[in-house]
Amino acid sequence: MKRLLDDYVFDSELRYEAHVLRYKPGQVDEIPLGGILGAAVLCALLADTEEGDARGIAVDEPEQRDTFFQRYEREVRRDNGGLFKTEVEALSHAYIELTESDVLQLICKNDRLFDLAFGLMMEYMQRLVKEQAEEHIYEVFPWQAPFAQWLYDAGFVETRRQRLLSIDWTNAAEVYSLEAELNNTQNQEQASKEEPTFYFEGENAEKIMNDYYYWLLQQLQAEADMMPDAQERLAQLKAFALQQETDWKFLQSDIAKLKPQAINVFRSWMKQWTEFITTKMGNTPDTTFPPQDSAMRTKQVLFPDEILPCPPENNYVEVCKYIAERCRYDKDFKTYYDSNTRVRLCEQLTAMFGWVVSPNHLGKRIKNHQIN
Repeated sequence: MKRLLDDYVFDSELRYEAHVLRYKPGQVDEIPLGGILGAAVLCALLADTEEGDARGIAVDEPEQRDTFFQRYEREVRRDNGGLFKTEVEALSHAYIELTESDVLQLICKNDRLFDLAFGLMMEYMQRLVKEQAEEHIYEVFPWQAPFAQWLYDAGFVETRRQRLLSIDWTNAAEVYSLEAELNNTQNQEQASKEEPTFYFEGENAEKIMNDYYYWLLQQLQAEADMMPDAQERLAQLKAFALQQETDWKFLQSDIAKLKPQAINVFRSWMKQWTEFITTKMGNTPDTTFPPQDSAMRTKQVLFPDEILPCPPENNYVEVCKYIAERCRYDKDFKTYYDSNTRVRLCEQLTAMFGWVVSPNHLGKRIKNHQIN
């Protein structure tokens, strides 16, 4: 099989050479079209021909187009092609060559081939955008503590991210502007005018807060595990983290510089976040566990600690999570769990939680939760 982008001469006016489509009608200057646009036109013109079949050109199905793009990237690798920046530059230069002319329509011969070429170009550029913008904002801008700082900084990243996602690749002016930005000729001016965007593309606000919270817990646990008194250390770290996460006064001077709408949205985020993190980390066992019955203390051997809150009544999913987490850091609790029957365990949990923990109900849930 031939290579996808092998040189090819269509006629005396049009040829594809060294990964560039070259058009020179009559005495006018040659018009070069490089990058994905030149390759897409080559593909459109050769599709469903003997030459196209020999090169393995097939682009009707999504899987076929994926293969086409992968082959394109492999073959232009030595030209530094297939990178977002270089492809934007190539497309920008192609639009300069095509300014105020119908050259591309003439090259493609008819509307269907023109649409195929442009469609392939746009799909490939959108593919590169997805690689830049990622699926989630926290993949582009990783978590950092406290949440208020991450939110503020991520808002500016999201502004640029959404602008990138919304680019019309058939609009030459938008492509010119992006190329200039990528080449740092407008970055400073653009950044000074930029406003943060606190609505994150494709994200639910509650999901963002939950994902950040679990990331934060992992950081605290990892730090606590480095110390011999990990259990006590984790409780201290959680208390400190809660204080840090609910205080965003250090950002107020920066927030005050934003437009009123952005200020209101940020404040709304922080109000919701403060309530969320306080609910998650502010409830200590002193307030979530019932008073321990003194009459039970001769029999009771498991007691609340200062780390985990009491599971809600009859919520056996949360009970399983409580057992699994407590076993992970509390050796005495795990020893009791491993060496006693489920009935005895439930007696201890009933005394701790203040509501009757059923061995049968717990047993059904434990089967779906791996507790080591």
